[in-house]
Amino acid sequence: MKQAAASLSDMTFVLVKNGSNEELELGIVARVLQNEVGCFLPCFKFNDLKNLSKKMTEVFKQSQYASVAKCVAEYGKVTTDDVPSLDKGIERLCKHFGDICKKFHNNPYVFEVILDKVHDRNSKQASRARDKQATVAEIIKTLQNDIPMRYLHIDETFKFSVGKKELTFRYWQDRLVEFTEIEIPVRSKTPWHKDFGEDIPDQYWLRIFLGFDRFRIAESDVEPETGIKKANKQCSLYIYSRMSGRLILREKDCRVRLKLSAGGTEFCQALTVIIDDVDGHLPINPTKQDVVFSNQSQGGDTHEENLYTMIRTVVAFYYSHHKKKYGGKKNILTSKISQFVDRELPDGMKSCANCKLTTYKAEWKQTNTNMIRVEHSKTVEVPGVDTVFRLLPEEKALQSPGRAARKRKPPPTKKNSNPEAEEELEATNKKRSKKDTKHHSPTGMRSTPTRAAGRPKKYGYGDDSDDNGQSDSEDTSSEERGDKDKTKNVGKSCLDLCMSSDDESESRYGKKSRNPKVISPGPKGKDSNEALENRIDELEIENSILKAKTETLQEELKAAKRNIRMLEREMKRAEE
Repeated sequence: MKQAAASLSDMTFVLVKNGSNEELELGIVARVLQNEVGCFLPCFKFNDLKNLSKKMTEVFKQSQYASVAKCVAEYGKVTTDDVPSLDKGIERLCKHFGDICKKFHNNPYVFEVILDKVHDRNSKQASRARDKQATVAEIIKTLQNDIPMRYLHIDETFKFSVGKKELTFRYWQDRLVEFTEIEIPVRSKTPWHKDFGEDIPDQYWLRIFLGFDRFRIAESDVEPETGIKKANKQCSLYIYSRMSGRLILREKDCRVRLKLSAGGTEFCQALTVIIDDVDGHLPINPTKQDVVFSNQSQGGDTHEENLYTMIRTVVAFYYSHHKKKYGGKKNILTSKISQFVDRELPDGMKSCANCKLTTYKAEWKQTNTNMIRVEHSKTVEVPGVDTVFRLLPEEKALQSPGRAARKRKPPPTKKNSNPEAEEELEATNKKRSKKDTKHHSPTGMRSTPTRAAGRPKKYGYGDDSDDNGQSDSEDTSSEERGDKDKTKNVGKSCLDLCMSSDDESESRYGKKSRNPKVISPGPKGKDSNEALENRIDELEIENSILKAKTETLQEELKAAKRNIRMLEREMKRAEE
């Protein structure tokens, strides 16, 4: 707090109610009180709210607190035309103490921070602000928006207010679509690929939150003032640490860090990754503003690689899982997320740690290429009641993204003038349908099997096509388009057609059968399709990693070329 106060203003007063209205404390953080000898942060205790003004006057008029009295007198200077006044300064401080004791009379512990002589170090905002009130209003608004984002685990029993606005710490619950929680195992010293899947003493569990930011995805890609394009929809990373969930690191585009595909619009749907290091396993620097694995006594590089490898696996699975809901089309996924911009979050939402969010029961698998991937076919989604904004799949997206099966048109029917032939044909079809049930589903429904991936078309499925690629319906229609003299023998022609289909099955399957063998997609075909999908996901992840490595090498190559040019210039200067 001292650092924040010194950054925002030249003089700060901290008022504390420590147990009751009879236990009050006052602390002062002022720039004028600091010198080369040492830091001076005076603190005073008072035990009587009714006689507080009198007690303060007695203390501040003592000679050893003359510098403190000047700070309080400066606080009594309300306007620029006023002169410093110790009595007015004490009066204002007593009023603040009275307000917090009255407003929070049921709360025994309260503190209030008052910023005076506020300054803004941002040159842009300083040029816009014409007076002190505008600067203060800008800072108050910034604090109201940023503080809930910077702390993840503030308990509901704590009440915070900035200006006149009470803060609610549900920043990410309000923003993220498909807010999800996943726990991952991370090893701090042992490489992740050594004895993969086994519990190791240096392994700990880390909680990851993921979601799509519905507000960030709707932001403009162009700066309104300058017209310069900005990138604000890439995958972002936030690292929170310790019990309060303090924000340690924020990276707007973490695709290179996680070795994800950084080209095009891949992972550019405002995807947000949140690391919740509540138990403090990650090494951070003294200012608590970055994660520094070199501070770890042993295995810092291994710890870093293990962490980001596991996170990359989770992010790739999560993104692929939701993209598949819409046939793998990123533009549809973007439009679906954007639909939640105007939705409101229900009241009474809990903190992230107490929310029941959507999660996944997944299996981790080490591939032959020394990578980790999630088994999509064995993953079970467990919806959470506190995941308010959900992405529901479309029916069309659930179908295979490949070529749709062509529907067969039923052959045109024609009235038969031979009733005896019709009866004979109907009886024969009934016999065939009874036998066909042995080769199909128990319900007797005949499904049209799809061609397996990689199988040549010449291997026909069922009795839908003959060896020449012509369907039965086409043969039947050709018979019906024959001469009018053949209409009397329609029933016989249909029977001959059925027999010819059976004869053709003999040449396909090696023996004659009254019912051609029908190849329907069974469990083996399903397993092969799942294996194919898993292999495709694995190749996509490998491709993204290779792209990231390629981009890194290109940057290193550019840096090396720059160094070579610098050395050449230095050599020329040396020769001259």
